Amino acid sequence: MKTILYIEDNAVIVQIYRTALLREGFQVEVAEDGLTAARMLSKAKPDLVLLDIMLPTLTGVDVIKYIRSTPALKSTPVIILSDASKADLAMEAIASGVDRVYLKSQCTPAMLIGAINELLGGTAPDPSAQLPSA
Repeated sequence: MKTILYIEDNAVIVQIYRTALLREGFQVEVAEDGLTAARMLSKAKPDLVLLDIMLPTLTGVDVIKYIRSTPALKSTPVIILSDASKADLAMEAIASGVDRVYLKSQCTPAMLIGAINELLGGTAPDPSAQLPSA
């Protein structure tokens, strides 16, 4: 069973995507802030990280930089699922080495699961579902 670390501080969003991921057979661990996520990542390596950018304590960009600078984690796929209003942080996240970026307002659980399956070696997602990484 593949493990996903979902780092998100909005409980409603977590519930929506966590439920869909569990239904698909993934194990889902949740961190509500960046510092908790970093602590969790220091103890266990998930198969994939699903990450919001705007987080309490440490931003998503800080978490990405931690992942990419830690030898045991640096190849871990990272998907950003965040708000459109945070364009500067999104661009910094992309530059820090994420694998996919999705806007919460334009992403469905099915789109996200498709991307996760692709990154973990399964089926390919609809290419129109991914945002350009300009």
